[in-house]
Amino acid sequence: MRYLGIDLARSVAIIFVVVGHALTASNMGDAGVAVQALRFFLGLSPPVFFCLFGCMLQLVYARKYAAGRTTEIVQRLLTRALQCWMLYVLSCAAYCLAAGLPFTYFVRCAMLLGDTPFTDILKFYAMLLLISPLLVHVSVKRGLWPLVALVAAVQLSYPWISQLPPMQGFPGAGTLSAFLYGGKFIGHTGPSVIHGLGFVVFGMLMGRIWQSRPGREFLLSGPGYKVRAAVCILLATTLAWIWLSDVNLTVPAERIHLRNTNHPLYLLFGCSAAIIFVEVFTVLRRLTGLGNTSTWLVFGRTSLFTFCFGNIILYFAHLWNPEAAPDPVRFVLAASAALALSIAYGKFRDWKGLKSSRPLARAYRWTATDAAESIVRALTSPFLRPVQIKRAPHIERVVR
Repeated sequence: MRYLGIDLARSVAIIFVVVGHALTASNMGDAGVAVQALRFFLGLSPPVFFCLFGCMLQLVYARKYAAGRTTEIVQRLLTRALQCWMLYVLSCAAYCLAAGLPFTYFVRCAMLLGDTPFTDILKFYAMLLLISPLLVHVSVKRGLWPLVALVAAVQLSYPWISQLPPMQGFPGAGTLSAFLYGGKFIGHTGPSVIHGLGFVVFGMLMGRIWQSRPGREFLLSGPGYKVRAAVCILLATTLAWIWLSDVNLTVPAERIHLRNTNHPLYLLFGCSAAIIFVEVFTVLRRLTGLGNTSTWLVFGRTSLFTFCFGNIILYFAHLWNPEAAPDPVRFVLAASAALALSIAYGKFRDWKGLKSSRPLARAYRWTATDAAESIVRALTSPFLRPVQIKRAPHIERVVR
């Protein structure tokens, strides 16, 4: 079953990420109460996106892995990880060029030792894709409870992990340690990999619920009361923690602090938002009759492209002087250009001419997919069972 509500929620989350980055690029981040209220909803998008990535792992990849297509799934996920890293490197190059940073800093960024505004989401996503074959394997062979236990252990260890000192001894050591496990260095845009894994595992739990209720598009649909009761407990716990800790999540600085310090409340807040996101946009999909070919779903199919080339546009539209006045015209033009480029690429990718044997079509397929696939096969084939891979249709294999 195709869960179009999930697809729509994922596309909207990506749109929100781009709009949020465009606000920052045009110095509009603190431009009045209305913008701050908008940023509250935009700030939900990254954790929602990662939760929905976990849903995809469970609903699509784990099902095929369990059916015996282990080598194909492992290689496909690793291919996506390599594509994601390559696009991250490309966007880092654009960032360093636009900001006037030296080549040595670009090399640091490519080695995951630098911070890049906007594009760090690609770095985080590439790492999640790299470890996703292991997540899928554990889910199929052992179930989700070992992963849930791991996430719980990490969150319960927050008082100790948050006090770990950063790595030292080489440039970017602090950034690397914050990226991997967090610790005292909070200059890096969070969450860390081990903390962000919680969003993915929660998404896999959501996917398992859908799997147990085939044919039902709403996560909170019946039968039974256990899922609805669990969600009510999650929402009540999140709201109570927010109230008792006196955290004002409407203030961007407080939300950013929770994220960058990998606070457990940020995980609860993001997981709660993911459930609400999916249910709300499933309702909207039903009311509008939105179908699989809708333009609104393009962004979910071109996420890597959007996070790379959309952010490149924003880098060159960026007001690098933080003292410069907010520029709403620049914001509208930059956000519109980034989103329009993704729509155009989605239409281009669906063009039948790309499946032809013409030189340009072959060159595109090689650049977008075939090169990364070949590298991954060459590196993994000695360690995986030699099976004949049934190639997916071209529309599923190109860079998303």
